[in-house]
Amino acid sequence: MERGVLQMQAVVDQVVVDTTQPERARPQEEKEGEDENGVPEIKVSVHGEEAAPVDNKPKSFFPAAKPSETAPPEVRLQYIHTLSSPPRWHLESELAYSWAGVGSLVSAMEIFKRLRLWAEVALCYASNAAREDEDGRGKDGEAKAKAILRWRLFNKTGTAPENSEQDPDEEDVDLDNIKEADYHGPERTPAPSNAPRLWCLLGDLENDKKFYERAWEISGQRYARAQKSLGEYYLQQKDLVSARDAYKKAVHANRLSNELWNRLGDISLRMGEFSDAAEAFSRAISSSDSNGGEDARTWSNLGSAFYSLYVERVKELKQQRENGVPAEPEAVPQGDEDEETAEKKGAKDPKTLLTQSLNAYKKGASISHDNWRIWDNVITLASRLRPIAVQEVLLGLQHVVRIKKNEDAIDIDVLRLLLNEAVLSVEKPAGSNGVYEPPRGSTERAVVQFLETSIVPLITARSEFWELITRERVWKRDFAGAIDAAEKAWRAAMGGAGGGLLPGASSTGPDGKSRNWLEDKDAWALVVERTDELVSVLENYGEEVPEIGSKWKGKARLAVRSVMGKGKEAWEDTEEWDRLKGLLEGL
Repeated sequence: MERGVLQMQAVVDQVVVDTTQPERARPQEEKEGEDENGVPEIKVSVHGEEAAPVDNKPKSFFPAAKPSETAPPEVRLQYIHTLSSPPRWHLESELAYSWAGVGSLVSAMEIFKRLRLWAEVALCYASNAAREDEDGRGKDGEAKAKAILRWRLFNKTGTAPENSEQDPDEEDVDLDNIKEADYHGPERTPAPSNAPRLWCLLGDLENDKKFYERAWEISGQRYARAQKSLGEYYLQQKDLVSARDAYKKAVHANRLSNELWNRLGDISLRMGEFSDAAEAFSRAISSSDSNGGEDARTWSNLGSAFYSLYVERVKELKQQRENGVPAEPEAVPQGDEDEETAEKKGAKDPKTLLTQSLNAYKKGASISHDNWRIWDNVITLASRLRPIAVQEVLLGLQHVVRIKKNEDAIDIDVLRLLLNEAVLSVEKPAGSNGVYEPPRGSTERAVVQFLETSIVPLITARSEFWELITRERVWKRDFAGAIDAAEKAWRAAMGGAGGGLLPGASSTGPDGKSRNWLEDKDAWALVVERTDELVSVLENYGEEVPEIGSKWKGKARLAVRSVMGKGKEAWEDTEEWDRLKGLLEGL
């Protein structure tokens, strides 16, 4: 950034220096006599010698280029029309904005003063006051900013209204010593060309809404910034209704500002006006000059508005059913007129609203790839659809795993729903032997691959994940893998996925409950459940695995006796204890 500013400074130096002519040299006879007005010329000499002439040509920030380092004018003039060089004042103003952007407010202010951009001069003073200490360079900066704005908008204190037509540029004003108290007279007539902006800046400095109202009035109700500032003022006062009305006037004046539409949508969302919020966010997206809307936040807010409309509509339908009101018939378009009617009814259809919300969140997530909260919303909405949107749920889970890399970030209920809907409900071709591989490009193959490559490496202590992996491997006839997953699920419930049998190795789970199954009843019930599942898997598929064969019964008995031996003292008279005794007797 610094290098870019300095390059801009070099361009301005060359343009300003090369296009500014020094004072015209007068003929010798004029120098020796009187000047054009007949006034004798006074010369300053030192020790009888005439002083060197004063060079009025402006100096450059950098050393000037030597004649050998720059092209001669006849060469440069060949490209004058191709370059479309901006005016000199435009280049200087760009340089001033660049200096301000890197924090060099004093350098920027000097240029703004020379260009007579008084609003920017006031902003530099105010910014300097905010940045510097009270005794430093920014001392009295805010007061000077107010004084400059009042100088442009008001006459001097005590000026009669009939004498308020004096142009402020004609006044001899020392900006270093200008005082706010000197300019409390009547308003200048006519007002400066940029008076609405000056009024708004004065309102910002004094936090007074009457200045914003005056800016709106003097602009002929066309300066949207005035209503935007009024809206923010009302938001500070917690007056949402007035803030919403102000932003409605602002977007009426400037319908192409996505920032104003976004803010109006935020306020409508906070007020519970979800239909207006959805309209505002849609306008913000359509008026944005960037591809895909302003940003992910806009799309996410649009999704929130549609989801809130969906919740409202579901409540309405539920209330209608309770009151015995018949449901509205489904809209079927039959010609142009019926099409409009169907479109209005479709806007109230809960499934349509939920789909629109999902699509908005998906667009937001595609813009902000690393925002796991938006992906979590995609997962939630996709799982609410019937039938569920399997591809969207899978995509959201993949991104959440990629971002958070933690088993606690995964919703086990959503993962179970995905497995049931996309894999376990699919019929496998009959007659095939060995491990079944789903066809390439199929949904079930994508889900199985996600479970094996993304979920399995993350599992450390949550046995319910291993239980899902067991079911998935049984489905694809990987019986050795299923037994291994069931054993890991049992060991995780016992107290560690690493293979240890120490109870309570991990003190708390993701829900904050204790994992120590010798003390916590829910943890004890989970251990019994995993033991039952391990015995069932060994009984059903143990003989299918050559490494286990007929030894499955011994492994099952060892698991049951291990649990009973450790839990006898704490849980001997419980229902789960009787369940373990039944398993052992069956073996």
